[in-house]
Amino acid sequence: MRVLHVLATLSPSGAERMLEVAAPLASADGFRSALLSTGEAQVGPFAPRLAAAGHDLYHVPFSRSISFLRRLFDFFRAERFDAVNIHCERASIWIAAAARAAGTRRIIRTYHAVFPFDGPLRWRRSAQRAVARGMFGAIGIAHSQSVIDNERRRFANPVRYVPAWIDPAFRPPSPGERDEARRRLGLEDKTLVVACVGSCMALKNHGALLEAVARLAGQGRDVVLLHAGTGSLEEQERASSAALGIAGRVRFLGPIEDVLGVLHAADIFAMPSLREGLGIAALEALASGLPAVFTDTEGLRDLRPLTRAARWGSPDAESIAAGLLELAQMPQEERRALTAEAVLTTQRHHAAAVGWSMLRDIYTSACA
Repeated sequence: MRVLHVLATLSPSGAERMLEVAAPLASADGFRSALLSTGEAQVGPFAPRLAAAGHDLYHVPFSRSISFLRRLFDFFRAERFDAVNIHCERASIWIAAAARAAGTRRIIRTYHAVFPFDGPLRWRRSAQRAVARGMFGAIGIAHSQSVIDNERRRFANPVRYVPAWIDPAFRPPSPGERDEARRRLGLEDKTLVVACVGSCMALKNHGALLEAVARLAGQGRDVVLLHAGTGSLEEQERASSAALGIAGRVRFLGPIEDVLGVLHAADIFAMPSLREGLGIAALEALASGLPAVFTDTEGLRDLRPLTRAARWGSPDAESIAAGLLELAQMPQEERRALTAEAVLTTQRHHAAAVGWSMLRDIYTSACA
């Protein structure tokens, strides 16, 4: 069975990382998976890893023209996929229309984010979702209750739940692995290390996290922030860290491949986002045995059943700093017990085999 996943530019975000992990499971079940990048300028920096995982890669650059729709139709007609899973919001209705017109047997739409659309855009997207369901038979799925609730409330769009999954490689480090991870990054054992994994964009609210780290440093704490990821606001964040006097305490690591090494070197994970679909990086951190500071917002609050080793607060620097300080001062034995519980719960509920089996059943039943 041939299944095509349609995305924008292939970047190291949650959807791409889940597809990388699922590739061998899909192959073992007799699926041939392919990815279509609609990135305007390039396939995307994560493409080599997805190809290495076993996905066939294609590229139809997006453009606001009828020629884009025509190229999509020609591509779908030539390749003849059994199912097309659309992961991107941009042009999703036109991708679905081209796939259906070319004879695709089933269309699945995965909603990865809580879209806050209002006004005319809200009604337009509501109509598009209704057309995708009614005319094209599209099945909607999502990986968090927050996304499901938002789709129902804002767009009258019924969506099925399929749990997100993570790489089983994400697990707590042994003492030797922790020491080695810190040694590679030049970190002292006594240093409080906070890890943050995510793109430099306004939604991620990294500015408030930088201010929180500055507050801890101002209290005399030996603290370092490991920042994995890049984006349009990276230079602004670098400038902010310098202005706050913590340039030497913030390591901008860029789009690194060894996220696990960063988590193994850390004491606490922080995700201060203003909104998330769920947060694959947060799941990876919990599975790696880290306590965490989260903002009490859509997507992230879905993680509450997984862990008691997290602190939720408002998205301001004072609240984030308070959460970091509380976890840093927690007795080590208490913190170990809480994080061990979170590791087991996260690995059980978000194992790749669990999520893939549910998605596989949707593909096979839809195409029966």
